[in-house]
Amino acid sequence: MQIPYELIGILFIYLSIISLFVSGIALILGIYSIKKRKILFPNFVIFTLYFFYSPLVWICKKLSIKENIVDEILIEIRNSIGLEGFKKVKNKKIILLPQCMRHNRCKTRCDSLYGYECTKCNLCDIGTIVEVSEKYDFKVFIVPGGSFVKKIIKHYRPKSCIGVACFVELTDSMHMASKYMEVQGVCLMNDGCYNTKVEVEEIVKKMELCNEYK
Repeated sequence: MQIPYELIGILFIYLSIISLFVSGIALILGIYSIKKRKILFPNFVIFTLYFFYSPLVWICKKLSIKENIVDEILIEIRNSIGLEGFKKVKNKKIILLPQCMRHNRCKTRCDSLYGYECTKCNLCDIGTIVEVSEKYDFKVFIVPGGSFVKKIIKHYRPKSCIGVACFVELTDSMHMASKYMEVQGVCLMNDGCYNTKVEVEEIVKKMELCNEYK
């Protein structure tokens, strides 16, 4: 039995309308959640925003809505629902920093497995983060890209992670890493893959949270 093309077209239109409606509801719930600091239907919002990620980003751009709003919602909700589990982890805790935070005069070499190793030259904020991380028993990895994150997960087997990256990279990394460990994300203050900055105090606050269960 051959299905008429007209019927296929009608079904496609209805599916498109339903998809737009569902994704719109998820976006509204996400915006409400991060503004009111009250997470509503987190699993529904995360699944829907990931599923319709590309069209939602396109729609937000066309409607002049905040450019990174979809990523911001996904990061904030994942931070919220994973916070209690993150606090309870006592060992194998790591911090993943992007190599773009390194100073342009940084001379450290890149290890093929674990990325760059900070020498605490004090030319950038990485040295400060490394010093504080030793106090809270976190191991810092400075990674050139996502492939290194997979290597670190495979060989180091961390139980929790504070990830630092731009909005898009952080959204993808948290989604992948959350399958293996408790995650928290901190966004870079600027993009550009060069001379980027992060709010160091925000990272320190997340490390301090792990002391609450001692």
